[in-house]
Amino acid sequence: MFLGLLAAVITCAFCYFNDSIIRAGTMTIPNLLPAVAYGGVVLFVLLLNPLLGRWRLGRREVAAALALYLISCGVPGWSLGEMFSGTVMFPHHDVRTTPSWASLDILRLAPEGALCDVSGPRGEDIALNGFISGLGQGDRGISPLDVPWGAWRGPFLFWGPLVFAFLLAVFGLSAVFHRQWSSHEQLPYPIVQFASSLLPTDGGGLSPTFRNRLFIVGFSVVFLLLFNNFCVRLWPEYFISVNLSFNMAPFSQLCPTVLRGKGGMLFFPQIIFTVVGLAYFLPSEASFSMWVGPWLYCLIGGVFAAYGTDLRAAKMMALVPEPFIFAGGYFGIFLIILYTGRHFYWQALRRALGFRGSQDDIPDYTILGMRLFLAGFLAFIALLHHAGVHWTVGLPYAVVAVMVYTVVSRVLAETGAFEIGTYVYPCVILWGLFGASALGPRVLVILFLLSTVLLAAPGWCVMPFVGQSLKLAQLNGVSERRTTHWGAVTMVIAVLVAIPATIYWQYSHGADTTSWPRASSIYPFANTVEVLQTLRAQGLEQTALARSGFEHLLSMSPDWTLVGAFAITTLLAIGCALGRLRYTWWPLHPVIFVFFGGHQAMAMSASFGLGFLLKWSITKYGGGRAYQSCKPLFIGAIAGTLCEQLVQMLIGIGHYLVTGTSI
Repeated sequence: MFLGLLAAVITCAFCYFNDSIIRAGTMTIPNLLPAVAYGGVVLFVLLLNPLLGRWRLGRREVAAALALYLISCGVPGWSLGEMFSGTVMFPHHDVRTTPSWASLDILRLAPEGALCDVSGPRGEDIALNGFISGLGQGDRGISPLDVPWGAWRGPFLFWGPLVFAFLLAVFGLSAVFHRQWSSHEQLPYPIVQFASSLLPTDGGGLSPTFRNRLFIVGFSVVFLLLFNNFCVRLWPEYFISVNLSFNMAPFSQLCPTVLRGKGGMLFFPQIIFTVVGLAYFLPSEASFSMWVGPWLYCLIGGVFAAYGTDLRAAKMMALVPEPFIFAGGYFGIFLIILYTGRHFYWQALRRALGFRGSQDDIPDYTILGMRLFLAGFLAFIALLHHAGVHWTVGLPYAVVAVMVYTVVSRVLAETGAFEIGTYVYPCVILWGLFGASALGPRVLVILFLLSTVLLAAPGWCVMPFVGQSLKLAQLNGVSERRTTHWGAVTMVIAVLVAIPATIYWQYSHGADTTSWPRASSIYPFANTVEVLQTLRAQGLEQTALARSGFEHLLSMSPDWTLVGAFAITTLLAIGCALGRLRYTWWPLHPVIFVFFGGHQAMAMSASFGLGFLLKWSITKYGGGRAYQSCKPLFIGAIAGTLCEQLVQMLIGIGHYLVTGTSI
């Protein structure tokens, strides 16, 4: 427990330093398969644990430490740590450089405390400019006491309860879903299976996997190949790069419809060894779907584009069809999740409320999780109501937000797909469902800001990490009840460390103005400006600003085109799930509706296809025995990739500490 908490604190404290200051070549938490966690375990088991002698850690000890550490991985970085600070500070900078924002005095629509206070005598000079350009001199940083914490008091008090209530809800929901998914539905959890195969024996010895020749081959080849490519950056005159991406652009002329559907990236396939390795362990229909899904989506988008309808508008957090298409797929999968586990969830709810349930086995940690979910969910809606979002709007917002986290967690548990490229903003869904006039600019600003803080990067969120943690505990004899209790403590500690640490590094060296969190901080008020100008042109500005209470519900004016796109995709996702349940020949997995044509999906498509073809070939010509025998090869490929990423990060940190410059 101590090791897990210590690793969590160190990661949360230095995540921003590595990602935005050192820029060591890879992010600390680049996705849901972080090298610092899984690659770190491989290096610990191989190099450090054998040196501890009689103090060597056994399987359960390493699993317990990793389980707690994983929970913290959903807090720093793009998930929350960086999103929060930029969202509440950068608007003060943007209003100075954007005339339309200044002319409308757009920041007045934000509730009190939602943004940092830069109104003091030196507030703009120190709190704002210091955040943008840094207060440090050269390579010398600043003391934590030099940070103008007073400017952040309002955001801490406003956002802190909201963030903790939501994280508490999704943490508890993970504990509820865990028993249903892992024991009743027997989901594979490919990433956890990979990690468990490498943990030491009960006595602290090496896992038999490390002695398997195919594992050694897979690990060595992939590690050396990737490390060679890393060395090319340092010594290009001595090393020759091995190309893992391919330019297939000439073939795009054969598929103009895919190009019209913004699928150009598909013609530049790349080999990602972690994806190839995980695809080998997936159900064939899942890896096949993640291979062909982006092609199908871009093909459909190209057909619509030919008739003047752009399904794939690139603008984020805007009222366009794509987020509703994504949301429909998520919602269909969410309904299937609730339907397949309805009996278990109902009994868990009854037990959590104090009613006597059936004789079904409902673990204590599941009941605790349900209570945490109910408390956090209701508190989240109540806090939104207090902030100015009536519960009739706050309730559907909370449902959509929980849906996003749940579906991402389910996809990771069922397929191991560790990068999620689709985006579903609850604020945009409610905008299309209610209409701007019904919600009003003030409510929209709150929802835009909250969606940026919590949901701008669902592929880094905390809930799927909690699911991995509980499954890891289950597979390795660690108490799931204690993992739940201490996991909640770890999550709270991670938030309390990550956010202040990120703010400190930003004031010490200057905020990163080129990252996704910086880009995301623009959308809330940029979209509100459009809404306000449209309402003003229609003569509805004052009416919309005055709406409150049940008036939001009574004045709904849905955009039926967008609602129709949502409904159609929902039905397609449900139909795909039912087809998979009823027919053995069904070729598609519902996960196709989560990936579609997102950036990550297109980047991983070819690797999923390669993994699918390798599995199909080995199974067809070698049978089940050959399939089982080749597993260590693909485990080695995954382990080699993660270890190389971690080594690359460590070299980058060392280089910066010695020379003061990034690689």
